[in-house]
Amino acid sequence: MRSREMTYRVVPLGSREASSAHLGMTASQRLNMLEELSHMTWVATGLPLPTYSRAEMPVTLSTLREQGSSTAR
Repeated sequence: MRSREMTYRVVPLGSREASSAHLGMTASQRLNMLEELSHMTWVATGLPLPTYSRAEMPVTLSTLREQGSSTAR
């Protein structure tokens, strides 16, 4: 697993800074961080990484109405 230096800040949970999703980064940097954290999380499960392509991902698209959601109108 690769590692890199990362700057961390501790802020009060209810603060304005804590509510910002930007984290002081560009969109590209945030996507890279998401990829890295997702990979680290998957590795932590001890399961092998999926080998299927994006087109073969086991997903089903449905609407909230089809799912029987009480919020569907």
